[in-house]
Amino acid sequence: MNIASLGLVQLANYIIPILIIPFVVRALGVEFFGKASYAQNIISYLTLIVTYGFEYSATQDIAIHRENKQKLQTIFWTVIRFKFILLAISFIALAVLYFTFSKVNEDPQLYIYAALLNVGMVMFPTWFFQGIEKMGNMALFNFAIKALGAILVVLLVGSPADYRNYILILSLSYVIVGVASFFYVVKKYDLRGGTKDADLSWNVIRKGFPIFLNNVFVSFYAAIGITVIGIYLTDYDVGIYSGAYKIIQAVIMLTTMPVSLALFPVISRKFNNSKVEGWSFFKKILIIVFILSVAICAIVFISSPIIVKLLLGEEFAGAFLVLRYMSVIPGLVIMASILTVQGLYGLQLQRYAPYVGAAAGLTGLTVSLICIPILGVLGAVITWCIAQLIEIIIVSCIILRYKKITVF
Repeated sequence: MNIASLGLVQLANYIIPILIIPFVVRALGVEFFGKASYAQNIISYLTLIVTYGFEYSATQDIAIHRENKQKLQTIFWTVIRFKFILLAISFIALAVLYFTFSKVNEDPQLYIYAALLNVGMVMFPTWFFQGIEKMGNMALFNFAIKALGAILVVLLVGSPADYRNYILILSLSYVIVGVASFFYVVKKYDLRGGTKDADLSWNVIRKGFPIFLNNVFVSFYAAIGITVIGIYLTDYDVGIYSGAYKIIQAVIMLTTMPVSLALFPVISRKFNNSKVEGWSFFKKILIIVFILSVAICAIVFISSPIIVKLLLGEEFAGAFLVLRYMSVIPGLVIMASILTVQGLYGLQLQRYAPYVGAAAGLTGLTVSLICIPILGVLGAVITWCIAQLIEIIIVSCIILRYKKITVF
């Protein structure tokens, strides 16, 4: 039920925007679609600040203490308060970018609209629902709000001049979901007030920090490609790459995130109760996911021409080869996610996460700066693939070494 519910959440978050892409790209054109996508790309770095590492650390804490109401209250309010501090920091960072980065300085309104999404990220307690494994009602509610957002995009986005409205609507839809879900959770689970437990609060924040560092580095895998393309190439190139990128992201989120996030609290408890039981369950999941990842890559590769034609249109013909090159990425991301989230985090070895992320992320950054100026958008695809392979190799080595040392 939780996997199905999470699938519906991701359907709301990614498939509905994908379904309106044919309308949006035709209304905005490649260049203005590229401008809007580049703003989303830059703000995604600020979103990393706001999400911190709570999507896994707080989820794990909620899963472990879900029968203890006082601890639930402490965890919930610790995360919310700290997220508001991080939100303030993210807007300060955006102000710094205004004075130091020409893209932001040229169109500050667009970037402010894009940054409003982070308000929703603060309020939306996805981590809480994952931890208590109750996602059904939330999934349906989220779906309804995203559908409304899609309707507003169709009504209000009709020409290239409306590219800011497109971003604003997407951000506000997430704010609405965030605010509504926040009050729903507080009332439904009686989380008002919250108890003070300094040790638990500090542990919640401390546990999330290595995951946050890993997320920062991991963001380079995918996001750095668009960032560097925007620096060295044109808005048209950004638009072509972004069209294929959004399709791949939708595939990744619909296949990886529902399974990964739904399984995480389960496997965390299994490893916490018994390393042998946890390891047995993990191996079974790994085999199933590998088969799934190969099938997904094959489907994307074969159907690339049809997908581009249907979703992006003739103006994005250049995205066909980009999408075909990217077809291997969902498989790599799925395997990396299972190894890192279910394996590394499930075994509570997140202290190694920053080192894994640093190795893969800095390699990705270096490769992108070398390859993109020479190979264009293909260089961005190569960067993403290399970074994911490095993560898979390093995490596999850490998990196998830990298994050998602990003999479980």
